[in-house]
Amino acid sequence: MARDVEFGLYLVADDPNLTFIAFVGLVLLAVIAARFGAYAYFNMHATDVTAQRVLWEYLLYVGVVAAVYGAVGILEIVSSVQTPYRSGVMLAVVLLLSLSVREIHFNASLSTGAGERTAFPGRRLLEIGFVGVVAAVVFGVAVLGLRDSLLALQGVGALAIAGYGFWFSRQQTTETMVQGTMIDSLLRHLLPVLAFATLVPAVDLATVAGLDRVVVVHVQVVFVIMTATALMTATIKLRQNLASL
Repeated sequence: MARDVEFGLYLVADDPNLTFIAFVGLVLLAVIAARFGAYAYFNMHATDVTAQRVLWEYLLYVGVVAAVYGAVGILEIVSSVQTPYRSGVMLAVVLLLSLSVREIHFNASLSTGAGERTAFPGRRLLEIGFVGVVAAVVFGVAVLGLRDSLLALQGVGALAIAGYGFWFSRQQTTETMVQGTMIDSLLRHLLPVLAFATLVPAVDLATVAGLDRVVVVHVQVVFVIMTATALMTATIKLRQNLASL
């Protein structure tokens, strides 16, 4: 029989101050991410550029999944529900952000037909591998708990996936001339989100290295707040782009 869910205050790392900060950060992330996803959805339906549809879909998923991460974190604080796989959800956000950066690069290169040619052989296979890493972390932690091997996979996976996204951002800045355009501005707003979101699961490598788990959670909360802050500026950019359509 499933255990009944009890509601109340469940402290994060048995620390009231950390619990308060975490709650505020998670609420901010959930609200801002939901708003980000909404503006991505509105942009997707307002734009007349068919080639950008995949980009807006990825950004919509970024908002939805990040909002789920925040909502689940809030649920952990106000109820007996425990979701050790939550940091794996943020890993999915990192993957979606990297794929969004890839789509930005392809859209910026579309006019010259260089988009696909700038990608390296085996790109699709690598992306399937990234999806496999995210699935292994989420389901593995859900079943086995926070094992060091899974935390290591999560941390290394986050860095590798983020590196993939930053590689495409570098390709765009060196191969295309899009300075000052919507695409260029959107990229500059998404990269900080990608960087901070990556650090949320990546910092778990410190747990594997032997650092106190409580300290790691403190650091993760800081990066969650930074992710929400960066996402807020990206949301402003999406709103501005929608107003210009």
